[in-house]
Amino acid sequence: MTNGTPLGIGLIGCGGFGEFCLDAFSAMDDVRVAAVADVYTPAADRLGAKFGVPAFGDPAELIARDDVGLVHIATPPASHHELALAAIRAGKHVLCEKPLATSVADADEIVAAAAAAGVICPVNFVLRYNAVTEAVKAVIDSAALGRVLSARLTNCASDSKLPAEHWFWDKAVSGGIFIEHAVHFFDLYAYWFGPGEVTAAHAEHRGGAAREIEDRVACTVRHESGTLSSQYHGFDQAAPMDRQDHRLVCELGDVFVEGWIPLALRIDALVDDETQARLEACCGGAAVEVVATYEGDAARMQARGVERHVTRRIRLSYEPAADKQSVYADSVRALLADQLAGARDAAHARVVTEANGRAAVALAEAAARLAAGRAQ
Repeated sequence: MTNGTPLGIGLIGCGGFGEFCLDAFSAMDDVRVAAVADVYTPAADRLGAKFGVPAFGDPAELIARDDVGLVHIATPPASHHELALAAIRAGKHVLCEKPLATSVADADEIVAAAAAAGVICPVNFVLRYNAVTEAVKAVIDSAALGRVLSARLTNCASDSKLPAEHWFWDKAVSGGIFIEHAVHFFDLYAYWFGPGEVTAAHAEHRGGAAREIEDRVACTVRHESGTLSSQYHGFDQAAPMDRQDHRLVCELGDVFVEGWIPLALRIDALVDDETQARLEACCGGAAVEVVATYEGDAARMQARGVERHVTRRIRLSYEPAADKQSVYADSVRALLADQLAGARDAAHARVVTEANGRAAVALAEAAARLAAGRAQ
């Protein structure tokens, strides 16, 4: 890959998300859509016609093309391993939708192959390229609220477009909720709180279905930083009630994040002049409301065995953008731009690397294994 030459992208998997990504990528000057492929040929033909590029029913034909420099894999998870290895062995860079693979063993093989071939193979972890998640990271690193003691994701997801026969429910294809979906959040929490270990996990099954459907899972991770994080994922909501939120409990307050594609955060905290200034620096343009003030002896408070000096309680609101689809598309483009910079210059420190995709699969696999053990 040379500087100034647009990179040809070949998409394998012509569903709705693959199309969304191609729409986002097509707005970038340094890439171009080169080809599409899908074993369901009508889907490939439709996208090929939309972008004016060749369409294939066999992914191998796309991978073999000289004008494809990066293969974007947006197929069901069980196919990621084979497709990624085929692209890597053909000397192509790869961008893989989550998860990198459905097992740690397969993820390790992909990572090793990419390193040996001198190509990149990151997962499209868009949550690391978001203004709100970056602000949360900055708040944590600033220590303005002290340590993060616990964090909780509540994911009440819709199953309105997931009928019983959908591949999502088939663990042989998807890997199950922990592997297919939760890897996004295992990665995000590792980014915020550092490496961790799954200490507990549980899964629930829906009754009355012709095929057993595991539609609710939960787990706990203890991070090396001391943060205890938990995730709940339930795919059982009507579409209008699809909703997600994070709550981070810190020594001096709470951080609330709304949406799986985060659009806003709120902080409820005890501060003094210096820590309030640090918070505002982390969240440029945030609105701040003072809800209580403390003076004299009242400003000295005992918490977690330590005397704290605070002068006020504030509520901070940070909403850098309101349009979810635009934020999502910007994140996808930012990720690809970062990855291309790394592909062109090995000295560039990418925000997401192959190791992140592997680490997320390892936590997901551990959670799935613990949950299965509890069910036996």
